[in-house]
Amino acid sequence: MSLYVLILLCVVQGLTEFLPISSSGHLLLIEQVFGVSGNLLFLNLFLHVATLCAVVVVYRKTIIKLLKNPFQKYTKNLLLATLTTFVFAVGYKAFNFDGFVQRIYCFGFLLTSIILLACHYFQKKAIVFSAEELNTKNAIIVGAVQGLAVIPGLSRSGSTISSLIFQGVSQSKAAEFSFLMSMPIIVGGFAFELINLLKNPTNNYFFDIKIYIFAFFLTFFVSILALKATIKLLRDKKLIIFSVYTFVLFVISFVLNFVI
Repeated sequence: MSLYVLILLCVVQGLTEFLPISSSGHLLLIEQVFGVSGNLLFLNLFLHVATLCAVVVVYRKTIIKLLKNPFQKYTKNLLLATLTTFVFAVGYKAFNFDGFVQRIYCFGFLLTSIILLACHYFQKKAIVFSAEELNTKNAIIVGAVQGLAVIPGLSRSGSTISSLIFQGVSQSKAAEFSFLMSMPIIVGGFAFELINLLKNPTNNYFFDIKIYIFAFFLTFFVSILALKATIKLLRDKKLIIFSVYTFVLFVISFVLNFVI
């Protein structure tokens, strides 16, 4: 793997993990366009840790409050949403949809574009309340939406934030709840990739501690920028930008998969 491809992977992972544009869809698109192949599990372990650290840094004050009072309603809703996501994710893996959806991930981009477009117009009429007031039904719905976002091309952050806004949560609180929800998912992804790596120790992966340290910090800083940019764009009600962007990606990926 060249240094340029490594930098591209780190930047894409850092940006797309939190911007509402789908990290999985971008990685599949990069594989097609740049011909990236091989086992990148070990590298992905570092990148997942980097994105997790970014969430911890940006929302450290909220996380500390939750740790000091772990039995509050907000924490219970986070746990309920995570459990719901887990059920959907297990079902997805059990039916082994990977081979099917990787071919049609372009439609995930299209769905993301539609969701963000709807959110752009709906949020102007939303009845805003605090995310702390989310009830059991709200938590289950957003957890289910996050579970469906395992489909490549469908943005996790875009769909969960939009789901919360549709339910009347303010933009900033929707972003906070969505990004805090991402922490168990990132940890789960880390554990899944680590297990795969341990099961296949003879896989052809490269190791150079300097490369991984570089990849970690680059992804970490890009992730922080992506988090803050998403929060600002939500506040300014500019999700429409990502709707246009993901629609363009839909067209490109559709051509790659069904035309060329």
